Amino acid sequence: MPSSRAGVLTISDTAAADLTADRSGSLLQDHLTAAGYQVVRSVCADDIAQIQRNVLSFAEAEALDLVITTGGTGFGGRDTTPEALEPLITRKTPALTHALTAHSLAKTPLAALSRGVTGIRRDDSGKETLIVALPGSPKAVNECMELLLANGLLQHALELLSGGSGESKHKQMQGSMHRHADTATDTGHAHSHHHHHHHHNHHHHSGGGGGLHSHSAPKPRTTPADHASFRTVDPSSGPSLRHRVSPYPLLELDDALSLIAQHTPGAPAAETIGVSPALIGHVLAEDVSAASDLPPGPTTNVDGYAVPASSTPPGDYKVVTLKTVQRRALADGEIFRINTGQGLPAGTDAVVMVEDTELLESSDGEEVRVRVLAQVDVGENVRPRASDVSAGQVVLPRGTAISALGGEIGTLAFLGRSSALVYRKPLIAILSTGNELVDTSSAPTSSTWGFNVYDANRPGLHAAIAGLGFEVVDLGIVTDDVPTTLAALRRGMECADVIVTTGGTSMGESDLLKPLIERELHGHIVFGRVAMKPGKPTTFATLPGGKMIFALPGNPASALVTFYVFVLPALRKLSGTLPTSSGANAWSVPQVDVVLGSEMRLDSRAEFHRASVRTGATGLVATSTGNQRSSGMHSMSTANALIALPPLAPNATVRSLPAGSRAKAMILGSIL
Repeated sequence: MPSSRAGVLTISDTAAADLTADRSGSLLQDHLTAAGYQVVRSVCADDIAQIQRNVLSFAEAEALDLVITTGGTGFGGRDTTPEALEPLITRKTPALTHALTAHSLAKTPLAALSRGVTGIRRDDSGKETLIVALPGSPKAVNECMELLLANGLLQHALELLSGGSGESKHKQMQGSMHRHADTATDTGHAHSHHHHHHHHNHHHHSGGGGGLHSHSAPKPRTTPADHASFRTVDPSSGPSLRHRVSPYPLLELDDALSLIAQHTPGAPAAETIGVSPALIGHVLAEDVSAASDLPPGPTTNVDGYAVPASSTPPGDYKVVTLKTVQRRALADGEIFRINTGQGLPAGTDAVVMVEDTELLESSDGEEVRVRVLAQVDVGENVRPRASDVSAGQVVLPRGTAISALGGEIGTLAFLGRSSALVYRKPLIAILSTGNELVDTSSAPTSSTWGFNVYDANRPGLHAAIAGLGFEVVDLGIVTDDVPTTLAALRRGMECADVIVTTGGTSMGESDLLKPLIERELHGHIVFGRVAMKPGKPTTFATLPGGKMIFALPGNPASALVTFYVFVLPALRKLSGTLPTSSGANAWSVPQVDVVLGSEMRLDSRAEFHRASVRTGATGLVATSTGNQRSSGMHSMSTANALIALPPLAPNATVRSLPAGSRAKAMILGSIL
């Protein structure tokens, strides 16, 4: 994998005004990240000065190896990318420009209307940066990146620019060529083919040569080059054409989380909902301010008697109430009986507690006279006006999550609000795939598999998603055939913002999701594998209309774990939740420190170990739920946390974390 650093610059007036419109820059970043490049992105308007400033910043200030621009290469009046880049180029690369143009023309004659530019910029220190200007459409970007990334072309170019000889690439190309039959016995020049990861299928011709090999190197049948714009194989093909090696790079966990954050849209439109439990799970889309001072005047914070402090020494007093005094001021020798929270009557400025009085006389159960036993000061036992909140004060800021604990809804009512403006929550569709699956409501039947498996994934995911306050559409179970699966996915696209599927993401002949997403739904597969346990085949893709699909593994424990790790951060961002994590995805559930109550073995991949967290003498103590086999849903049954175990270091001698070690945990439920 290359270690080069690349800059992606989107040149578009529209994207500069609205960053969410930058689809092509996002695609470029995906292609380069998946190929192992470190990528930075920027957006600027169709302005020559801005374009040059951004490109020079990438090439010189940040010393990047590669700068790829997208947009501004057409015939429009604002299309000035070539004019901006050409003065920056110190060495032209006409063959590369021609190759990109020819590759694009093979796709569409409209490519003739693109004024592509490529070249090399050399700065004063001698550092050289490759500059490539691509069109602005996502389709054109995908097509051009096919060429640049095919056969290591881009990597080879950057190796040469960095001072390398390119010898390794030349050897690879030389070694991949098949020798003609009449030189096959020349042992002094025979080449080994052990470095290939695909089987070569040699094509024979019945005429003339009678079985001689073709002079051109045969192409593996399942490489992306065979399918010009797809990494997946046509799902209608037989199993012999399926990939033997996944075309998707194995991403590190943090890289996958970062890509989810980048491709998840921000909060959707807002809606107004009445102050009721229907608000639970929503996020405020407005600052909620106090309409007036609260309390609106001085009030008592105890039960007792309101008095003018300076003229009420200890002694005997007549008791008056709201019923008897109405709106007149207190007369000498009177005190006003008052209850907690009640406003002080005119002329009073303190409250004598009931505990500091004695009853002298009563009538029909009412107090007539009492003795005050203590002198009170002005303001004693009184809450001043606006001591809770002042008029105009923001009490609940935008981004506040409304929980089921009652505090936020109670505060809205406290402020006199009858409704609140909140972000609309995403709607989630769930789907299970597999010929072997049956719903728990169905009676077991025989099948061609010899047995049925109860679908644990949908019920588990439904409970988890609904428990977090989101509405769920259950698309049911689909068998492993193209029409049924495709119909269910299209129903999900019509009714939901996010589709969550389980099963069908690995390398089996009936694993249909990736090809259907890419070929039929016109989605973009952001990643297809993650170096994580459990959950290696987790797939994330974006769909037209700003929708997303998470294709989770079919093993039950894997499905739930990957939901919390990958799907939940996206749902939190879609809901308008403010970033809370300092990790790769700012919307991930924050992690807390725990002490391990039992030994936990480490794996070569980052692992999320199901555990039960309880309070202990040393803080939060995490105990494993037992066997962590991903096929067993019961390992999640008592879990309220996922322990984030680091991957084994290379050549590590310590292969586990002993009891008493400290680790990070993602808390999923209540701690008892």
